[in-house]
Parts: sequence; structure tokens; C-alpha cells
Amino acid sequence: MSEMQDGPDGPPAPEAGATTDGATLELTGHPQIDEALQRLEGLDELDIASHPEEFDAIHGVLRESLANAGRDEVTPDSA
Repeated sequence: MSEMQDGPDGPPAPEAGATTDGATLELTGHPQIDEALQRLEGLDELDIASHPEEFDAIHGVLRESLANAGRDEVTPDSA
């Protein structure tokens, strides 16, 4: 069976600002949501045992942001 290698023969590291699939992470203009998206992008760097805790924290940020939508004073740049 073939395994991915972390050495020089492994896949190249993504460029700064790029996602693991090669797409560029688009910012929303909402700092909390942008931070949550960046944390999702960083999951590959964490031990898999840490994923549930990280998902829970990210979910909490997104739920809080949704609950406060329209009440906060942050206006996205695209608006």
C-alpha cells in the first residue's frame, strides 16, 4: 500500500493563503468567522485526537456569530 510521505518526495506544501486543495481562502469580512475558517484550514497540522475539540470550538464561534447576526457592529467589506 502506498503512504503519503512528509519528506522531499512527498507532495509540495501549499502556498501561503492557499487552502489544502489549492483554492484560496476567501475572507468574509467578519473577524470571528474568518478566524474560524482559518482554524478549519489548520486541522491537517493538528493531531487527529484534537479534531473533535477543535471542531467543537469552531462550531461554537459560528453558532455565536449566527446568533448575533445583525446585532453586531461589524460590516463586511463586501457590503
